[in-house]
Amino acid sequence: MPRRLPDVLADRAAAQPGKVAHEDTRATLTYGQWDAAAGAVAGGLAGAGVAPGDRVLLPITNASAVGFSVAYIAVMRAGAIAVPLNTRLAPAEFAHFHKLTGARWCITDVPERCASLPMDRTWTVDEMPRAVGMLPDQSALPADADADILSTSGTTGLPKGVVFSHADLLDGLDGQDWSRASTLLHALPFTGFGGCHGLMLSTLRFGHTLVTQPKFDPRGFLELIAAHRPNTLHLVPSMLRLILDLPDVAGYDVSSVRWIITGTAPLPNDSVRQSNQLWPRVRVINVYGMTEGSAGTTTRTQRSALKPGGVGTPEVPGSVQIRGASGAVLPPGRTGEIWTRVRKQRRYWNDPEATRAAWQDGWLRTGDLGHIDEDGDLILTGRAKELIIRGGYNISPAEVEDVLHDHPDVLEAAVVGIPHNVLGEDVAAAVVVRAGSAADAGDLQAWCRARLADNKVPRDIVLLDALPYNQNGKVVKRDLVPLLAEQAGARRRNGG
Repeated sequence: MPRRLPDVLADRAAAQPGKVAHEDTRATLTYGQWDAAAGAVAGGLAGAGVAPGDRVLLPITNASAVGFSVAYIAVMRAGAIAVPLNTRLAPAEFAHFHKLTGARWCITDVPERCASLPMDRTWTVDEMPRAVGMLPDQSALPADADADILSTSGTTGLPKGVVFSHADLLDGLDGQDWSRASTLLHALPFTGFGGCHGLMLSTLRFGHTLVTQPKFDPRGFLELIAAHRPNTLHLVPSMLRLILDLPDVAGYDVSSVRWIITGTAPLPNDSVRQSNQLWPRVRVINVYGMTEGSAGTTTRTQRSALKPGGVGTPEVPGSVQIRGASGAVLPPGRTGEIWTRVRKQRRYWNDPEATRAAWQDGWLRTGDLGHIDEDGDLILTGRAKELIIRGGYNISPAEVEDVLHDHPDVLEAAVVGIPHNVLGEDVAAAVVVRAGSAADAGDLQAWCRARLADNKVPRDIVLLDALPYNQNGKVVKRDLVPLLAEQAGARRRNGG
């Protein structure tokens, strides 16, 4: 049995040395090459002074995804802690996470982003140090040590660092079954939970081939399907919508694909319907989880996937509960906060107060709202911090977003609460319409008025070219509030 995560790669390389493990259109890596390169770089890092327990920052884009794979395992073989960091973070978030983790070393393919950070040493991905003879004795490294620190999405504040031990990562691999996949195509960042743990490590566990698109482009993604013939695609919902919106999408060969797996953000109901109509042989699977702890829910039927907000049933019965404000478990049909049972206790790096608030008695408070329906499916209705309280009534942004997404001209929609001096909050929306659409805010309000209670209809709608997304494919709604509040203020001043 493997003691630490890098041992899984050693075992896989021994069993399938010539099998292609990873390709990022710039480089190709077999399992044997991955194992050898990670060992050489680990020795180079140790020789340069990287010590067990040191944090090594890994701000690496998907243009160097193969290099990230090598660096990530190499840091652990050196006994250090890998700290992936998305290069798209704002400068303040980037500097905050570096300071939070206290990383003294860095491997990157965007050295300009790290130039102002105090580091003992920074290497580029193409110039990682190599010294096979300096590789530490792997049997002497503790099996229960910390392995990596992943950044949370930061949609409601500055990112926190979630710590994973080697035992936690190994336990997570045993809990995932990707045996039906053979080649997986994706464009998720490796610096987030979905790309790093959900894809790279799970394919390592089962010996599959992972193909990474360096930068998501819907037409290029379809071309990669034709070239690599994957049977599984991993997409965040916004990526799937952009692909479906291509006017000539039906002309591309996707005959190899059997599964589209999506998660990290709400999946619009109409995306599932369009996928089913366009590719009837392809099954869309929606999953739910978060960096702090996977809920392990999966849609098992197309009926389940077609439910607005539906993320399926828990893989482990009883592992998801809906609780009220007092912490009491609510019955099916009642909306409350989602709590999930955790297999391994985790923590936030250097934040014991937030750790105590999030993990309680073997359960994780997700901060998400939802309910269990009559079929036992978990239905997401939004984030607790995003719940809109208008005149004393609770309004779920997800409910309003689902109605907007059903409009034939709407490509993307995000609903937020904005300050109101009488009601406390009011409902507002930012919408991206399809190219060539003549729909305006009035049309969209009329659409909502015919389908929603009056108090749920957005009083202000702004049409944008694009919504602000973070590195994990989630809309950063706090960035929309000032814009929508400003428009609302102008409307009220003008007597609207």
